[in-house]
This record gives sequence, C-alpha cells and structure tokens, in this order.
Amino acid sequence: MQELLPLLSARHVRVIRALSERRRLSDAADAVGLSQPAFSRALHDAENRLGAVLFQRGWSGSEPTAIGDILIHQCHRIMSEVETVERGALGNSGPLRFVNFVRWRHLVALSAVVRHGSASAAAKALAISQPAVSQSLAACQDHVGPELFVRRQTGLEPTDAARALAALWDRIEGMLRDIPARMAATGDALVGRVSVGMLPFSGQSMVLDAFGEITRRHPLVHLVAVPGGYETLAEAMKRGEIDLIIGVLRSPSPYAGFVEEHLYHEHYMMIARADHPVHQRRVTPRDFLFQRRADDRGKPVHCDALLRAVRAGAPAAGAATGGGRSSGIEGGHRCNLVDRAGRGGRGVPADPARADRGSGRGLRGV
Repeated sequence: MQELLPLLSARHVRVIRALSERRRLSDAADAVGLSQPAFSRALHDAENRLGAVLFQRGWSGSEPTAIGDILIHQCHRIMSEVETVERGALGNSGPLRFVNFVRWRHLVALSAVVRHGSASAAAKALAISQPAVSQSLAACQDHVGPELFVRRQTGLEPTDAARALAALWDRIEGMLRDIPARMAATGDALVGRVSVGMLPFSGQSMVLDAFGEITRRHPLVHLVAVPGGYETLAEAMKRGEIDLIIGVLRSPSPYAGFVEEHLYHEHYMMIARADHPVHQRRVTPRDFLFQRRADDRGKPVHCDALLRAVRAGAPAAGAATGGGRSSGIEGGHRCNLVDRAGRGGRGVPADPARADRGSGRGLRGV
C-alpha cells in the first residue's frame, strides 16, 4: 500500500497546520498532542520529503517561507474537509476526535472496501493482507459514531458515513497529489522572505510603496514589516529574526558588525511659539537634541515627539495662540538602513528601502 500513499502523512499535515496557527513550537506540539521532539521530527521529515524549508525563525516565532505558505494553504484545506465531514456526515457535535486520529492508510483501506464490496477484494486490490484491511476498518470505527458497514452474505455494505469517508479520501488525495505541482509552479520565480525592522520616521510610506511594488513583481516573496525601537530591532537582527532595519539610525552604529548606508535626507520644519528662545538667535536641530520643554499642561515633551507631531500635521503648540511673530527652523537628518555585516538578505535584501526616492546609498551587508 505504501506506493499508494501521498508524500505527506496525516501527521505531517496536522503538524504544519498547527505550527502555522500557533507559531511557537511548544504551543503547536501541545495542540496536536505530541512532545516537542516528536513534533520537530515530524516537521523535519515533511521538509525532507518535500525538499524545501517550510518555516524559519522569525520575529513572532516560526514564520512560514513562501513554499511554506503553499503547503499551509493545502494543509488547512485538508483538515477543514476532515472537520466538515466529522461534524456533518459523522454527526459529531462534541470535541473533534477523528480529525486528530485519522491516518491515510485507514481511509485508503475503507475507500477500497466501499469500492470493491468486501475486505478480501479490497486487500487484493491494495496488495496487502485481509487482516490489515480489517484492522484499518476497526480503527476507523473506533473513532466515529455511526456504523460504517453492514455485513451481508455478499460482503460489506457501506453506510452513508462510510461513503462520506470514501469521498473525503478522494478529495484529500487530490489535494495531496497537487502539492508537488504547486511547488513546481514557482519555476524560476523569486522566492523568499524578507523581514524589515521599521523605526519611527516620516518616510515609512515609501517602504510600504516599495513593498507593494515588490509584491506585484514577485508575488512569492514574503515581506514582513516589524515596528520597534532601535535596541529591540538590533537584538532581533543579531538573532536572525529580521533581515534589515530602516529608519533614523546611529552613525556610527553602536553594534559591531552592523553596516549603515545612507538612503536619503529627510527634511522637516519646527514651528516655535512667539516667546520661544529660538527667536533670539539662530539655532540648529543639534541644539535641541537633549532639550526638553513642557507643554501647556506642564507635561515634558521631548523635541523628537514635537517634530513627529509637526510632521504628522498636528497643530504646533502656541503657533496660533501665542500672538506676535512665529519663526520656523528648517533642518534635516539622514535616514539610513542597517544590516549585519556578512549577512545577505533572502530574496530582495535592499530593494524595499530604495523605492527610487531621494538620494544616497542603499544598504546591504558586507
């Protein structure tokens, strides 16, 4: 019977779906009732059979690769079909049992009995022993409520439940056999995953525009944007959870092995109230680097927060109510992209940050 079974077993399918939903290995293993070592072995066995990596370490746990996304879609379809039959034709309104038990060899044997009318004829068609067929039928019957077969003088007469399971196997087998073709359909297309750490800066829309363009040109490239602070994202990049960081970075980088490349200059204007000291002399943004002021409610406000508010279009405090003149300071800072030295991004390492905007250099590891 082995040559009649698909590449992936029912356990493989359950493991892939569980990890795609839970993200963390321990949670996924608990969901399917396996130990973590057994879960890992099943996952690695599935990847070896398919010749492809399905998951890799990411910001939120195990992230699917582009090929992994194809497999996940099929595994969800398969398990959904099993759950539908268990709730419908098998009449199970309680906790699902069959979906967690089912083995393909059991369904193959049951389907053969439905088709040929007896265990002996099914065994002959499958080139296995009759006891093996009988054991598969008994295993199925133990996990479903309705009777599957009625014994007659002429053989085994299938009930509606058995016919429903036989039809279920036909659908599952088709989806499983379709997996290699779906994987091969990627051809020479660019396939991979790029996880981009996003620091707060006003040019984030350019990154999103670039994401959209890359997705349009390379639909199998999996792009992930991860917002966060510099230290948090830098640690994630050192662990290999993200590939690069875009934003207003440090120069030089405080982390050994990180490489920063200038992408473009970001310009801004700060509007000051009429009685602000800025009107007394010409100042530069550097003068405000560590300066703190208080808003009208006495709450301290860092200069960076004020600049972000102004860039976002929020009214400047005192600009309309302070009376008299109001001055502006124009300045700018460099927007950089950083990567780890020696680490090449998968798929499209630097293009998401370029977006044909501004001047400067794109960033990649050296």
